[in-house]
Amino acid sequence: MSINKIIYSLFFCFALIFIATLNLRPYPFDFIIKAVPVLSLALLAFFKIPGIRGKLLAIGFLFSDVGDIVLELNRSDYFVFGLAAFLIAHIFYIAVFIRKPVLQKQRSIIAMVIIIYGLVLGVILIPNLGSMLIPVVAYLLIILAMGISATLGANNHFLIITGACLFILSDSIIAVNKFLTPVPFSSLWIMTTYYSAQFFIMHGSLNMKDNI
Repeated sequence: MSINKIIYSLFFCFALIFIATLNLRPYPFDFIIKAVPVLSLALLAFFKIPGIRGKLLAIGFLFSDVGDIVLELNRSDYFVFGLAAFLIAHIFYIAVFIRKPVLQKQRSIIAMVIIIYGLVLGVILIPNLGSMLIPVVAYLLIILAMGISATLGANNHFLIITGACLFILSDSIIAVNKFLTPVPFSSLWIMTTYYSAQFFIMHGSLNMKDNI
């Protein structure tokens, strides 16, 4: 079995375990089970994607993992710290995706949809953010930039765009659930879209045209 298949098996195994046990939290070492899937992708990116792209992507995954662990340890009190970790992760993702931007019709349309979606989400959220206004708006701008860079990067595989959009969706559910109104089965939707996003970003990155 190839290293890719072994790591992907590890990813899916722990992701499914964590999703299946969402209603049992908190339980001992739940943060480790949550973190293993993305940590496995970080290792895969570091060793299988050559050059600076692999290193930057791996660091992005690691900061995502820091955010995962922080939020799992204390979602309420550590929310800002988790948000900061994910913000840094997206900066590294942007560094990977932004090369050779191109304004192709289909990609430009997707980028415009992302922008419009972000504007609408921001307008809805801002009146309800209170003291969290600055960090949440800053994060919204960065994750939208990540989605746009994933979309417009000429060499980015379409799976990367899919992953970026799923990431935005996952964090949108978090924001709506936290600041607006409870979302039914929110944890299930958040983690399903989140793990899917990270997987598509990784798998798409393995298929980029110039991993240098």
